[in-house]
Amino acid sequence: MLQERLRAWETQMEAFRLPEWESLPELELYMDQVVLLMTRYLAFPPQTEEDEKVITASIVNNYVRMKIMPPPVKKRYSRVHLAYLLVICTLKQSLSIASIQRLMPVGLEEEEVRKLYTRFVQQYAATAAIFSHYTRQAMEACADAGCLPVSAAIMSNLSKALTEFLLLPQEGDL
Repeated sequence: MLQERLRAWETQMEAFRLPEWESLPELELYMDQVVLLMTRYLAFPPQTEEDEKVITASIVNNYVRMKIMPPPVKKRYSRVHLAYLLVICTLKQSLSIASIQRLMPVGLEEEEVRKLYTRFVQQYAATAAIFSHYTRQAMEACADAGCLPVSAAIMSNLSKALTEFLLLPQEGDL
C-alpha cells in the first residue's frame, strides 16, 4: 500500500515542471487571471486540505502590501510578478517570508528576475530528481510503514535549518 502511494507520488512529482521564463505570458494579466494561472502552475503537490488554496487574490495583495513582491502596474501583473509568485508559493510551506526575500529581494530589474527565476526552475528540477532517488532508497531501507514519513519529516526539518543558516547575514553583509 505505502509503496503504491509512493510510486503515485513520484509519478506526479516527476511529471511536474515549473514553467520556464519564456512560457510565462508576455501579456500583462489582471488579478483573476493571475490566480487562475498560478493555480494551474502550482498543481503539485496535491493539496491535502480541500479548503486550503495555494493562492488567492488576498494572498497576492498581502505579498504586495508586505513588500515581498513588486506592486502591479495599473492593476496588471507581468512576468516578473508571476516569477515572484511562483518562487514565493513554492517555498512558503517550508521557509519564512524573510528567508524567501533574501533569496529573491524586491526591486530587481527584469533581467535579474529572469536569471534568478531561471536558476530556481533548474534547481527545482534537479533537486526533485535527487529527492526522488532519496525516497526510493529510504523506502528500501524502511522496515515498517511509519519509517518513510518520519524520515521525510526529518529531511524537511534539516533542509529548512540548513537554508535558514545559509541565509543568515554575514558580518560583511551589513
